[in-house]
Amino acid sequence: MFGSTHTVRQGSRLLASSVVSLVFSLIAGVAIAQPSADALERSRQELSVFSDLLSAGLELDEPGGLFGMNVGSIQSRYLFGQGAYLEIRSPLANRRQRLSLAALGSTLRDLQSSQNPFARFSAAQAPQALPADAADSELVASLSSRIQDVDYELIVSSALRQASEAADALRSLEGIDEATYADIRGELATLRQELQANLATMSAMLDSAGSSADESLSARIAPLRALAQRRAVELGAQLERAQSDYKQRWYAERDLFEEALYASACKASEQLLGFADSESLAIILAGLGDEGVRLRPDRVHILPIGELRQCATGAIDSAEIDAVVYSY
Repeated sequence: MFGSTHTVRQGSRLLASSVVSLVFSLIAGVAIAQPSADALERSRQELSVFSDLLSAGLELDEPGGLFGMNVGSIQSRYLFGQGAYLEIRSPLANRRQRLSLAALGSTLRDLQSSQNPFARFSAAQAPQALPADAADSELVASLSSRIQDVDYELIVSSALRQASEAADALRSLEGIDEATYADIRGELATLRQELQANLATMSAMLDSAGSSADESLSARIAPLRALAQRRAVELGAQLERAQSDYKQRWYAERDLFEEALYASACKASEQLLGFADSESLAIILAGLGDEGVRLRPDRVHILPIGELRQCATGAIDSAEIDAVVYSY
């Protein structure tokens, strides 16, 4: 009796195991099923038309770049059983990088053109031999004049360079117009000419003895130094305000761009006939992500195709689409 019961139980277990194996094999067969070539081609064509309509809705197909090339692009990929992946590149990403590119350009120019202000000392001709007392006094006077010369040149040159970089950045951020930028460049060019004239005068005046020469020299060089430093501070403060304003305008433009993205995706979703409602569109906005402690360059939108179709029929508004949005 016991043997028969054991045999029945063992047979039941074998049957159950066979059923489970069959179910898993069917599931696995469905999971790894390959789409037909015709289905892939149909999905590719539908996605291509969808991308073209999306590009037109976002005005990415309008010429305006170098040699009249399009200012934006959309790259799309079909994901079998999942939906599609689209990467969108727009002029917004380029405008965001204006300040960093301008700063990088200024740094590179400084590295290429900067010289050690003390280098010319080593190239100067050695003075002729003098008596001990005369040599000491002559050396002290020479070093004193050169230090004052270099100190003045460094301060004014640094201030003028900072003012010039701030003006370039302001122009890039649309903080000043072309006429104002030209006026600032002309002003700084005049100050540089005055700096060179003062340096030449300093060399001549420092050779004269007496306190009257020192007082006259100080009265001559002080105004330019004060003016150059004041202009650098003024333009730096103006640049900070321009940066804040530009950032606010940029985020406002991104909001409008994303609103247009949703509206255009709703209208174009009618082209995705072969896509299931359960599938989604993963849309990557290259270079439009939020910036926090870590740089997050891209903005990701995951839009359910089912809700896009509801939006296309007017059942919901484009702003009501339950999308997943994050920066990555």
